[in-house]
Amino acid sequence: MHYDKYFGRQQKVFLINISEERDTTIYNSFTGRVLLCNDAHILLKTAYRLFSNDQGDLRPGMQFKLTTEALGMGVQLRAELIEVVSPEELRLRPLGDLSVYQRRQSPRADLKLPLLLVPQKSSLASFQREWRRVVQDLHAPTPPRLKLTETELNLSAGGFRIDLPGEPSNLALAVIDLQDSKPPVCAVAELVWHERTEEQEGVTCGHRFVEILKEDQERLIALMRKRAGGLTALSKQRELLDQMES
Repeated sequence: MHYDKYFGRQQKVFLINISEERDTTIYNSFTGRVLLCNDAHILLKTAYRLFSNDQGDLRPGMQFKLTTEALGMGVQLRAELIEVVSPEELRLRPLGDLSVYQRRQSPRADLKLPLLLVPQKSSLASFQREWRRVVQDLHAPTPPRLKLTETELNLSAGGFRIDLPGEPSNLALAVIDLQDSKPPVCAVAELVWHERTEEQEGVTCGHRFVEILKEDQERLIALMRKRAGGLTALSKQRELLDQMES
């Protein structure tokens, strides 16, 4: 099967963990770019280190859903990790046929919410460990008082857009208080795009949630629906929303 028709060189691909042994309460993913694709394997490279001293949770035999956009359509493929080549490179084996689907619209809203954004030049595995610790603390009987700052965001269930004063990092830990009488949402977010205009002193950045509790995803969806029925106007941005269970 000509996978390279849809997974071309330098094409961006989202990898979503669908392994049987995964924690199904967590949405776990990351992004890579195609270095090589043929019918036997796909070699991907990430913009950041996936791990530092060990391979973290990455193990040969893990299965991922690879999602991308090709020829104006959403394309997804199940694949198995066969080799961790380096902290930034993975080799996967395609499994079965491609699935093609239409892009759907995801509501977004301009909001001002308390936010803590912690960017660092750490590996994804390091961010995941810190994320687990913070989530546990936030759900404790006596959670810590984090210093969150009212921040203007363009928010959706999949990520957010924000204006930053300086150059962004590839990964950041985001804590967002949805002001719904529940613990703040905590997520690992990866940088998807950034741009600087002549009129701006800072940088406008788009982030995608790559590690987040699924119950927090549902809270974000509920917030968008609530805003849709209120005074805040929602914009709709076409996002690749997967059809396979993850």
